[in-house]
Amino acid sequence: MRRRNFLRLSAAGAASVGAASLLGPWQAQADTIGPLRTAPATPFGVGVRQYNWMRGNRQVTTFVYYPSTGPAGSGPTTNAPVAPGVFPVCQYTHGSGASPQGALAHIRPMAAAGFIVPAPVFTQASVGDTYNGELPRDVSEAITRTLALNNGSDPLAGHIDTANVGVSGYSMGGMTTNALLTAFPDPRIKAAVAMSSIRMGSPSTAVHANVLFIHGDRDTLTTYSSARQSYAEMPAPKAFLTFIGGDHSSYFSDNRAIRTYVDWMRWSLYGDTTARDRLATDATSSGTRWEFVPGPANPTTGPTTPPATPSPTGTTPAPTGQVGATYRIVNTWSGGYQAEVTVTAGSAPINGWTVRWTMAGGATISQLWNGTLSTSGSSVTVRNASYNGSLAADASTTFGFLANGSPTTPPLTVTTP
Repeated sequence: MRRRNFLRLSAAGAASVGAASLLGPWQAQADTIGPLRTAPATPFGVGVRQYNWMRGNRQVTTFVYYPSTGPAGSGPTTNAPVAPGVFPVCQYTHGSGASPQGALAHIRPMAAAGFIVPAPVFTQASVGDTYNGELPRDVSEAITRTLALNNGSDPLAGHIDTANVGVSGYSMGGMTTNALLTAFPDPRIKAAVAMSSIRMGSPSTAVHANVLFIHGDRDTLTTYSSARQSYAEMPAPKAFLTFIGGDHSSYFSDNRAIRTYVDWMRWSLYGDTTARDRLATDATSSGTRWEFVPGPANPTTGPTTPPATPSPTGTTPAPTGQVGATYRIVNTWSGGYQAEVTVTAGSAPINGWTVRWTMAGGATISQLWNGTLSTSGSSVTVRNASYNGSLAADASTTFGFLANGSPTTPPLTVTTP
């Protein structure tokens, strides 16, 4: 994990993807645009300004990329005029040994889509600086300084939406992003994209963010199983884009990843429901697997009307000290619902679990996460995934699913090997 080749991608690698191909549905040239109240319909040029900030005795040099005037997708142009409008903040942290300039494949599309993107320079940092909290604290400092630019005489003054903040990063940067949601929380964060990350701790109750993970399932540097564990623990809304057969860096400049990343932030920080509804199209292909767990207020597989009252919680009876499971309806909408099942070990550790039940009224499961699903007619069997089968005594894990039909609370049967 501490190898210096913990992904170094050069500016040349980032530049291999043409600007036009990164802009998703915003291909037209950007004309003069008035103050923004909704997500931009057309892309911007990209400007960049350098700030030499300090956190105590630590240098936090930060390149702040932003929407600028000029042709759509052009730049980044140093000190370019800021485009008219007020823009959310989407911070970016690069990988070990890399730089913001080497990550333009990620940064430029975000700025062109209408985000202020502060990108600190951590060229001399190591992965250990993520574990010890230095990088997460540096990122929080860069966010604080960026938000402060909204006041005073800086060219970005009056252009920063200080209420809507996201974070993102790749490799060491993905770990830093994860740490800001867990071990070193920043409660200002409303959205996060962690690419090639690993688990950095339990989710903090201080942070309420929409979290997207992007990962190759053959990654040997930041293991896929660790990212899956972190994803399993994160509260919804959350999503996971898997590149099947992908390694640590194979998807770095892939348009499927970039467009999903951009639309995740457009939905999370602009409230753009059209971008939310594009996510499955952005992410889905023969070489990817897309999982999306909408939160209670955002049921994207059904109408966006207020959710109905959840059904009661169901349990599977278990003698004291033995493994058990609870069933809960999380959300409902016309024609569908979201449910979750929590499996809890008894007084002894377990090394695998299986939960079975019967779907009633013709209901069918359309998507399931954090478990392995098999069905036979109305009979459902869910076995543990590779990363959540081993539970310590009294520990628990949760899997969830989306279903078509009317919600019920079936009795569960839970067994262990």
